[in-house]
Formats: sequence, structure tokens, C-alpha cells
Amino acid sequence: MKRRLFLCAWMVPLLLSGQNIAPPAPVTPDAAKPPKPQFFAGVVIEFDAEHVKVSRSLVGRPAETHVFALDAKTKTPKGGIKLKSRVTVRYEQWPERDLALEIQVRPPKTTQKTT
Repeated sequence: MKRRLFLCAWMVPLLLSGQNIAPPAPVTPDAAKPPKPQFFAGVVIEFDAEHVKVSRSLVGRPAETHVFALDAKTKTPKGGIKLKSRVTVRYEQWPERDLALEIQVRPPKTTQKTT
């Protein structure tokens, strides 16, 4: 009798609190969230309706080239993309391809004259 009373004293507040007794199921990190968007800035060297190829060179490093896939959800500028224009690409890196989410065209570089 005392044992039942003791168990009831424990179970009633636990059930009324709305908490689950069982631990939550483990969540795998890959299935939890999509890849984090990344950025790549450079010059357009090739493009068509399905992809855009961007190249950049940094001082002290070899030139890098990335190919980004385009789809219907990719945001592009109203004026379109032109060869040799400076762009910044926001993309997601998937195992099969890099998917461009947004392409921003940057103004051309201007050189300052020293007097």
C-alpha cells in the first residue's frame, strides 16, 4: 500500500507537467538542417542558363575557379550577367554540386591616380 502511494505521488506530478518520460530520439546533424550559405567573389569567365563559372585570384595564392549551378530560384540582377563582370555569388555546397542562391553584380574596379 505504501509502495503504491509512493509511486502515485511520483507519477501524478510528472504526468501533469506534460513532460515525456522517454528520452528524445537522437537527431543526425545532416538531416537536421541544410548546408550553410557561403560566398564567392570574382570575375565571370563563362555562363549560360544552367551554370556560371567564376574565377578569382588572390595575392600569394593560385587562381581559383568555381562552377555554380543555376535553377529557377536563383536570384540574378535585372540587367543580367555579362562576361568579365565582377560578381559575388551566395551559394550552398551540396555533395553533387554548388547551387547558386543569389548573384550580385559589383561595380567595376576603379584605379585611383596618385598625384
